[in-house]
Amino acid sequence: MNITEILVAAVGLLLCAALLASVLRAQRPELAVCLSLLAGVLVVGLLLGQIAPLAATVRRMLAAGGLTQGSLAVVLRAAGICLLTQIAADTCRDAGETALAGKAELVGRLLLLLLAVPLFEDILTLVVGVVNGQAVTG
Repeated sequence: MNITEILVAAVGLLLCAALLASVLRAQRPELAVCLSLLAGVLVVGLLLGQIAPLAATVRRMLAAGGLTQGSLAVVLRAAGICLLTQIAADTCRDAGETALAGKAELVGRLLLLLLAVPLFEDILTLVVGVVNGQAVTG
């Protein structure tokens, strides 16, 4: 599937699910939440096929920039944290639990900060090396 087909399929599925969920919500709110969750899972499933080409592109970009595979791992983990956090927060909001959605977002932010600490250390080492006049190596 190309990007346009994926977009049309995802938007169509989500709009249909939203319409059905809004109709169901009046009579059976628990089914509306289940429908929303199912639609979310199906859309994520549509997108999973696009991860391999994305990873290959990111690898090429990292290699061109002289960055390591460790950097790629950090970028992919960060993307995964962002996606899962957004899904969890949206699901909590759909269930009417806005306080839990806020906690999910807080957890995601803290995990991103923890993930970034080694990168901050590498940048600090690089800056200190440049300030001290040391040669920078990749």
